[in-house]
Amino acid sequence: MAVNSVTFAEMYEQAHEVYMQRCLQLAKLAAGKVAPNPMVGAVLVFNGQIIAEGYHQQYGGPHAEVHCIKEALQNHPGKISASTLYVSLEPCAHFGKTPPCADLIIQYKIPKVVIACRDSFEKVDGKGIDKLKAVGIEVTVGILEKEAIALNKAFSIFTS
Repeated sequence: MAVNSVTFAEMYEQAHEVYMQRCLQLAKLAAGKVAPNPMVGAVLVFNGQIIAEGYHQQYGGPHAEVHCIKEALQNHPGKISASTLYVSLEPCAHFGKTPPCADLIIQYKIPKVVIACRDSFEKVDGKGIDKLKAVGIEVTVGILEKEAIALNKAFSIFTS
């Protein structure tokens, strides 16, 4: 009788997908409210448990990461710097209507960030990832990437 074994790497990948799927669910709540900006969701995970969530709720308003970190500050402030942030789109690295989310992540010393896909907007496109990596944050990109790109297809066309 064969035993179906799952490697640690496979379990790790499956966990990433579960949390990223939640990010995508949250992002969909922004449908019709944030255009021409992308729909983005974020979750903060501590020891296998989601401790905070957020999504970009309105055009010009705080981004998903801001809402997520704000919730964590209210309910679990001591856990933020030992958590993993999952976000469906690369954190911004520039000042626009709001400050850079990458700076906020750095400020709260979040050690790991998992991103579904890069942001195609020229002012971001890889710069958020680079900014996080430059200070030693572990960054993983590409979890449910196709799904995240499909969710924001109009945004990708708009920014191309």
